[in-house]
Amino acid sequence: MKILIVDDDKLMLEVISHYLQAEEYETLIAEDGFQALDIIQKEKIDLIISDIMMPNISGLALLNLLKQFYFNNIPIILISSLDKKDFIRRSMGLGAIDFITKPIDFKNLSRLVKKYVKEII
Repeated sequence: MKILIVDDDKLMLEVISHYLQAEEYETLIAEDGFQALDIIQKEKIDLIISDIMMPNISGLALLNLLKQFYFNNIPIILISSLDKKDFIRRSMGLGAIDFITKPIDFKNLSRLVKKYVKEII
């Protein structure tokens, strides 16, 4: 199971990656949407966890690009410090499979990843 983590915060990338690796998932990291698109074209990605607020290509723009032009079968969990119901609804309407608010509850993240891994397999 390969999980791509996309966030412009290097510390957040490392923390999420380390946590998921401890749970025995293979992780790849990207610091922005451009890097993410490059990785997605080269690797078979099973799940994406992406921050929303990033420079260049936001998480929502990345989600939109993936759903319209690339690999619309990769499930995407969005993360953000924005905890507004309309924002969450918009994210889900664009095709995100779930939404996690920061600070991240890692037990919840683990539960969601396990849930979607079961659906993929």
